[in-house]
Amino acid sequence: MAGAEALVFLLLAVALLASVGLRWNVPYPVVLVVGGLALSLVPGLPVPELDPDVVFFAFLPPLLYAAAFQASAYELRANAAPIGLLAVGLVLVTVVAVAAVGHWVVGLPWAAAFVLGAVLGPTDPVSAGAVIRRLGAPARIETILEGEALVNDGTALTAWKLAIAAAGTTLSAGHVAWKFAVVAAGGIAIGAAVGWLSARLRIAAREPSIDVVLSVLTPFAAYVPAERLGVSGVLAVVTAGVYIGTRSLEISEAGARLRTLAFWQASEFLLNSLLFLLLGLQVRRIVGDIENSASLVGEAALVVLTVVGVRFAWMFLVPEIADLSIIGRSYTNVRERLVLAWSGMRGAVSLAAALAIPVDAFPDRDRIIFLAYAAVVVTLAIPGLTLAPLIERLGLGQSEERRRREVEARLRLTDAALERLEEMAEHGAPDDAVERLRDRYQARVDRLQNRLEVADGHPDHGTDPARVQIDVLSHERDVLGEMRRERAFPPELLRSLEAEIDVDEARVRSRGR
Repeated sequence: MAGAEALVFLLLAVALLASVGLRWNVPYPVVLVVGGLALSLVPGLPVPELDPDVVFFAFLPPLLYAAAFQASAYELRANAAPIGLLAVGLVLVTVVAVAAVGHWVVGLPWAAAFVLGAVLGPTDPVSAGAVIRRLGAPARIETILEGEALVNDGTALTAWKLAIAAAGTTLSAGHVAWKFAVVAAGGIAIGAAVGWLSARLRIAAREPSIDVVLSVLTPFAAYVPAERLGVSGVLAVVTAGVYIGTRSLEISEAGARLRTLAFWQASEFLLNSLLFLLLGLQVRRIVGDIENSASLVGEAALVVLTVVGVRFAWMFLVPEIADLSIIGRSYTNVRERLVLAWSGMRGAVSLAAALAIPVDAFPDRDRIIFLAYAAVVVTLAIPGLTLAPLIERLGLGQSEERRRREVEARLRLTDAALERLEEMAEHGAPDDAVERLRDRYQARVDRLQNRLEVADGHPDHGTDPARVQIDVLSHERDVLGEMRRERAFPPELLRSLEAEIDVDEARVRSRGR
């Protein structure tokens, strides 16, 4: 299958399989991995060849950067203690535990066993985060999961890098610890420098299209120099992403931010989907290449039990010890820890790391990939399908409360805008402009007050404001179509007006969810 034809086939399969998952309320990564496996069983269907170096370079930097720049640095700092315990401590314990099982039970050499442990170290918050947001569970759970996934990517993949480099050599524990610290610190330093430079360039550009281009270049500008210097390219990308995300308001204007964010959200979904699908397509060939493959199912089950068991043991033992001896206060209660323990899904980063294992240096590469594939599928499918009932059974669903907090936040911003208008009116701002804006913001206050009353259980005696506004926007779009047919206005003006209507409708629909 030619490269262009293979890409078209993969994109079509992603669209169809992801749609099935979303329609059936099943995490789309599970559908894509299983769907890829089913497609690999079709006789005569060519399987795309994957170059390990290309997989790591093409997928990891943009995936990590997309997650990093959308993260909140303030929330990461506020939850630094639990995130640090999970993203560093739990990851290293998981790497060691999986490596021990891989060596003593599966029979992998120590280097290969540590590579397997590092591959399964990072978690993926995509499925868990979607369930938590839908049910309105405490936002702290989602913040910890996303922060953990962001930081543990750097921890696990730095360990992965050291394990790959250690193949065929013998290193002392002290040397490994020192090397880990140097590799991590070097990656963070390069990422901070690249983030600063990228921010300067984007501030100078002030053009939405160039802003997207510079944003795309940033993860690779951080990753490549770090890897060439022998430090952590992963931590360089994560650091650059967090730096850019923290300064996004001063880096670019609103239009550029909207365009850049939309680009990265679409890219993140597409790259995740392609990775899950590609791995599913590789499984049949991988199993066929493994000698003594009859024991694979038992080995995979043991690895999965190790990953899940270590996480549960950590969640119910370490936080208590840390709260008493270090932190001095509890960040999570028992119910929240149960949700956090059950949300340890593995995902795209694990798949990319498994597929990027060098072919020549690791004769057990196919076995490692299969064990990683099994762990990803099981930890995605079972927790992904049962997390929502668990949250509801534990009484952590707070949909109404979360909506109330959203309305209160919007009211606070609107009140601030009205206060500023009053100040401007006192200092000689044009009366007609102030009055128009005052009416607009007051109408927003009325709508928000109505939503608060509905959240409190009071009936909505008026007409649904969101439905009315969507109807008005639909009428605007119809008139815009007539204007386009008249050909009396410049096409770029009509496209700009259509984009404004789309933004307004998307905002209204997001408030109504």
